[in-house]
Amino acid sequence: MYPVWWETTITIYNKYEDKQTQLVTWFKHVINNCFWKASNNKVTINDTVLDSSNIICRIPKQENFLERFDWEQLPNDMMQEYFTLGQGDILIKGEIDFEVDEYTKGHRSTDLLSKYKMKGCMEVEQFANNTGRGRCNEHYYVSGI
Repeated sequence: MYPVWWETTITIYNKYEDKQTQLVTWFKHVINNCFWKASNNKVTINDTVLDSSNIICRIPKQENFLERFDWEQLPNDMMQEYFTLGQGDILIKGEIDFEVDEYTKGHRSTDLLSKYKMKGCMEVEQFANNTGRGRCNEHYYVSGI
């Protein structure tokens, strides 16, 4: 059903900040058969050349996806069973084994981004839920840098 170039495995890290304790927890999910594209762009303004890069990822519709609001309403012990997408989440190209803990040196989200920068990773800036009635190739669209 999906094009053959949707062949990338990704690892998603969902960020959750407890409203009462202010503690940050990350939940990891691996999804197969995604589309991943990194692009570098150059913009010239007068004599100034600016480089920019961005990544887009299309994730096929999944039964264990919840919108951010619904996912945040789950009890903490249920959050691992579902995933969501939104600003601040992190996507890594490939399946990786890295546990994020914001309170342990070497395991913070910034450490994750630094470690996998060359492999392909992004912090989500935009998300669109392209699922629903009448759509072909239902998917979730995310982009970031």
